[in-house]
Order: sequence, then C-alpha cells, then structure tokens
Amino acid sequence: MLKFLSPYIGTLVNFAVVLIMGIIGSFIKKGIPKRFSEAIMSAMAICVIYIGVDGVLEAAPDTSVNAPLLSPGLFKILVMILSMAIGTVIGELIDFEKWMDKLGELAASKLGRFGGKDSFAEGFVSCSILFCVGAMTVNGAIASATGDHQLLLTKSVIDGVSVLVMSSTLGIGCAFSAFFVLIYQGILTLFGTALVDVLSASTLTYMSVTGSLIVILLGTNVLGITKVKTANMIPAMFIPIGIEALLNWIF
Repeated sequence: MLKFLSPYIGTLVNFAVVLIMGIIGSFIKKGIPKRFSEAIMSAMAICVIYIGVDGVLEAAPDTSVNAPLLSPGLFKILVMILSMAIGTVIGELIDFEKWMDKLGELAASKLGRFGGKDSFAEGFVSCSILFCVGAMTVNGAIASATGDHQLLLTKSVIDGVSVLVMSSTLGIGCAFSAFFVLIYQGILTLFGTALVDVLSASTLTYMSVTGSLIVILLGTNVLGITKVKTANMIPAMFIPIGIEALLNWIF
C-alpha cells in the first residue's frame, strides 16, 4: 500500500495543507483586518508572478538537431506564442471558466450552509486555478511520479499561506479547492511515468514555460492589474506537444 502511495506523497501533502489551512482561514474570516489580508495577498501575488517569470526564463532546449534554422530562444518563443494562441482559443470555445464556475456553484448548493454561493464559487474557482496552473504543478506532479517530491512540497507551503488568506476573505470554498488539487495533480502523477517515457525533455520544458505565462497573468489578476480568464488558457499548457513536432517538421 505504501509503495502504491509513494508517487502521490507530494500531492497528498498539498491536498492536506490546502484543506486544513483553508478551513482555518474560513474560521478566522473576521480576524484578519482587510489591510493585512490585502497586503499579504499582494505579497503572495508578487511571489506567484516571480514563480511564473522564473519558469518562463527556464533555459530553452537545444534545437540545433531538429530545427537548425532557429535558435533555441526563438524556437521557445514561437512555441509559447502558438501554444498560448491556439490553447486560449480552444479554452474560450469550451469556456473552462464557465464550467469551473458551475462546478463551484454545484458544490456551494450542496454546502450552502457554509456560506453564500457566490463567494463559495469565487473562492473555489480562484484557488483551484491558482493551485493547479503552472510549472510547479505540472513539473511537480511528474517529478513525484519518479519519487522526487521537492517541488510539490515547496508548492504546498506557498499554497498554504495563500489559501489561509484567501479563505479569510472568500470563505470555505477555498478549502474545497483542495479536492480539485487532489484530482488534478493525482491524474498528472498517474500519467507522469508514461509522460516521461513518451514525451521528450524539451516538450516537458515547453509545457512548463507555457504554464508559467498563465501563472504570471494569475498574479496580475490578484493585483487587479488584469482581468483575464486564466482558466480558459489551461489548454495552452498541452499544445506544445503538437506545436514542437510541427515546428521541427517545418524547420
């Protein structure tokens, strides 16, 4: 049993931290003065933006063999641009944000006694996106499949602080995003070994870099600088699988 759960340790810790800290935050909803919660959330937003920028600046894989006409940096930029454009269009057509809102509303209707539906849905959706989009999630889940839980354990600390503050404002819906974290990261970890075996290291890098762009927008959303439907950009993270192959064929 322990051997079976070993690849999921990082995800289980992340799930537990988000759930527990989210519940604690919802109970101290009036205990954190607004100016402090806003200041802490701004600080966390800056950290999120930093994580995103750091991921975007990840070294581009060498493309000299498959695409000798393009430098590694330019190849990475093309993959990001095409992935974000195509993935966002797909996300808008499917409207992931709307479906996540409905999922939050459904959960709120079942758990309405814990708070208003609107705040529950907002907290559930906001935290689900925050904790499940980006380089740390994808890389962490895949790394956990090989027994390396460092990324997800680091992510758990950031998620714990963020959900504590967010749940003090938006309520218990933030805590229930832990179940989305468990399912999403669990699925990524489940297929992690297969992904590592099937996808090249460069493809995984491009997936992480593209996800990091979404993380940056998520941070600017929290700061109030932008109002982007980041959930609708989630498909962009998986577009590099096809885009890299296409660019290699063209160049």
